[in-house]
Amino acid sequence: MKNPIPIFFACNDKYVPYLDVAIISLISHASPDREYRIIVLKTDITAQNQEVILKHATSNVSIEFYDVQKMLAPVRDKLPEVFYYSLAAYYRFFIETAFPQYDKAIYLDCDVVLLNDIAKLYDTDVSNCLVGAVYEQNTDRSPEFTNYVEEIIGIPHNTYFNSGVMVMNLAEFRKDKVQEKFLWMLSEYHFDSLAPDQEYLNVICHGKVKYLPTGWNKHSFPEPPEGELNLCHFALSNKPWHYADTINGEHFWEYAVNSEFYPLLVDSLNNYSELDRKRDREAFLALMDAIEGIKRSDRTFRKLWFTKEVCHG
Repeated sequence: MKNPIPIFFACNDKYVPYLDVAIISLISHASPDREYRIIVLKTDITAQNQEVILKHATSNVSIEFYDVQKMLAPVRDKLPEVFYYSLAAYYRFFIETAFPQYDKAIYLDCDVVLLNDIAKLYDTDVSNCLVGAVYEQNTDRSPEFTNYVEEIIGIPHNTYFNSGVMVMNLAEFRKDKVQEKFLWMLSEYHFDSLAPDQEYLNVICHGKVKYLPTGWNKHSFPEPPEGELNLCHFALSNKPWHYADTINGEHFWEYAVNSEFYPLLVDSLNNYSELDRKRDREAFLALMDAIEGIKRSDRTFRKLWFTKEVCHG
């Protein structure tokens, strides 16, 4: 067999039910001819929930939890939690130093389901790139988001990638000192942004990205995927455990039925109230308002990082 494929998730206790479904889907498509090592980066997952996840391990798929608390402690106060994003979103920045034995790895958000073997994604050639990723499908759906990426982040909107599914070239991460740059930028600047973890990665990795077909990170939009539909990503508020009409949501339930959390997930769907839906709509409007506010800020990536040509470390 080839060397194990390292697959990283970042999760808190709240997201364990969705992680469970993601892992079930991943294992259901795993090749018997490959070995897989699933590593869940965490701080606060209960022992009981960890046991539920660990039950899925097979002869060629290992599962373990890695506590990032010590690595996170020195910078925790500088990591903003905004909108839909929690501190778990930042854990991926510590993979390069916490796992020096790997030169390449997969990173996945918890709100995904696999419809194909993750080994096919891992085998993507990312030589001379920092990441292999899919462009952010939300940015060209509204002029507000397009303008946000170009005028506030400072990169062409069609180069902005979604960081929820990545092939990470960790050898290049170390050469380019990605974690070091991230921590330096946190200490030196306080950028105003909507999705800080994703935007730091886009700024640091800009020009060193291999773009993958949307079939490897298909969001819940009506456009067909590029190539085969391999992975569904239920990003932002498009959650099948909240909305019965979520595009590609049937794939989530195909695997959720095998989860110990299935009753909880069904309850979540059935009890998602009109008030909850109203809050989702209000959150989206808050995003729009935030964009307008950030436009007026002097602390954007474009103004502080690109326009002034700051030394990149």
